[in-house]
Amino acid sequence: MWDTKVAPRKLKKQFPNAVLETLSFRGEETVQVKREEILPICQYLASDPDLSFDFLTDICGVDYPDNEKRFEVVYHLYSMRRKTRLRLKTVVGEEESLSTVESVWKAATWFEREAYDMFGLSFDGHHDLRRLLTWDGYQGHPLRKDFPVRGEDFDRYEMPAEPLDAFSIMPEEDADERQMVLNMGPQHPATHGVLRLVLKLDGEVITDAVPYVGHLHRGVEKLAEGMSYTQAITLTDRLDYTAGICNNMSYCLAVEKLLDVEVPKRAQYIRVIMAELQRIAAHLLWLATHALDMGAMTVLFYCFRDRETVIDILEDITGARLTPSFLRIGGLAADLPEGIDKKITAFLDDFPRLIKEYETLLTKNIIWLKRTKGVGVISPQEAINWGLTGPVIRGSGVKWDIRKAIPYSSYDDFQFVIPTGENGDVYDRYLVRLEEMRQSARIVRQALKKLPKGRIRTRDPRVTPPAKADVEKEIHALIRHFKVMSEGVSPPPGEVYCSIENPKGELGWYLVSDGTSKPYRYRVHTPSFVNVAALPEMIKGHLVADVVAVIGSIDIVLGEIDR
Repeated sequence: MWDTKVAPRKLKKQFPNAVLETLSFRGEETVQVKREEILPICQYLASDPDLSFDFLTDICGVDYPDNEKRFEVVYHLYSMRRKTRLRLKTVVGEEESLSTVESVWKAATWFEREAYDMFGLSFDGHHDLRRLLTWDGYQGHPLRKDFPVRGEDFDRYEMPAEPLDAFSIMPEEDADERQMVLNMGPQHPATHGVLRLVLKLDGEVITDAVPYVGHLHRGVEKLAEGMSYTQAITLTDRLDYTAGICNNMSYCLAVEKLLDVEVPKRAQYIRVIMAELQRIAAHLLWLATHALDMGAMTVLFYCFRDRETVIDILEDITGARLTPSFLRIGGLAADLPEGIDKKITAFLDDFPRLIKEYETLLTKNIIWLKRTKGVGVISPQEAINWGLTGPVIRGSGVKWDIRKAIPYSSYDDFQFVIPTGENGDVYDRYLVRLEEMRQSARIVRQALKKLPKGRIRTRDPRVTPPAKADVEKEIHALIRHFKVMSEGVSPPPGEVYCSIENPKGELGWYLVSDGTSKPYRYRVHTPSFVNVAALPEMIKGHLVADVVAVIGSIDIVLGEIDR
């Protein structure tokens, strides 16, 4: 077992004057360092063979308007080899800037742009420091505490007549008369929402590409900071709306970690059953739309037919088909309904035959092979450097799944394998997801067979109201019921990061508590946001038609990219 305190100790030894403070909370290690030393410290953490923090999970800001140095900038790091996390923090004044860490991790490119956009943080040396989720010319920084939740109705919300494109800053001597700039989206059906891709073309070959996101930005993080921890559960469904249960789980796990609450074993198993059924439903929707984008319409009907069966099961359990908000902090809203195990088992028994039908249609289809093999290739090293997760990184041969690397909700009780690809192309990502559906069915079958009896909510009085019978008889029970329902939970001051293996990759929450019933910082790390940042790397040198295949293979949902 790797000692998580090794990294803080080595940093203190290597940078004695730069490390200001180390802190342990809920099993997580945080190191606060001087702003001026952030780049050499990150370089050391990534390159030192004993530490090997080769994976940048996130960079985000936290606003403390009353502090002399107003902003905290937080770096969430992970070591693939050590399977351990580290949080690096520094403080920055309004007029100060940080060095970019793009040279260490390519994943920093969009994270730093988002921090610049949402907080006004500046990163020296960044190659393209522009707004990301709002447009160029927008005034203000929405995640600052003094920015109003309802926004402001000024003319600043008008789109500029000539929006700045990354290509417009290209030196004139580099311009080529043969090259053409083409907008793909945001209205294009194959961009899966409102993604705009600006493509630079030499004939039909892509020489460069710039993604534009933010058309769906709803300010989920800002909204949640004005809600109680329990109320904020409802916002999670609207992120990756193909996997509402998984979103619920990731957020509830983060709050439970903040509270140091243990969820009953039965509730953990039911969460796993529902999350894996949701993974199957999400992958079926992916396969249906991915195949349709490339002209294989029959697959759409097969996948939607079978997805309806899974959604029916989830509706029987939660009462909802799309946005369940069914999980609760400390457990579940309700137990499994009677007879649902038979419906699930009947589906699992038939599912292998259904997957064979999809494979018969696609796996050896000559058109499918020509459209997917050797297209959108990304190497294992590049996938890690970009911070890719889920089937995308596993398609490149990196055997990394949070259910195995950092088990949660009793996943270590179940037997399953992590499918990986060999070539890192569109075809491998297709094969990985097919096998993931088989493994999900395997996990659900095991969880049903071993499902323990017992409670579905923790007994912790901070979280769970008393039984109805007690409320009707005892005044102290009535008072506690009122406080839990009206105020919600109030975790102790502290910060945690917790993530799960969402169908699209790593979905995590970074929560900062100030001891009140509302999160001081509610930061969402979504897999689609990271995966689409690397899209230009995957499509350069390919044809315009290949863009459709690559976008489909990374399975983006703009609801969680834009948030």
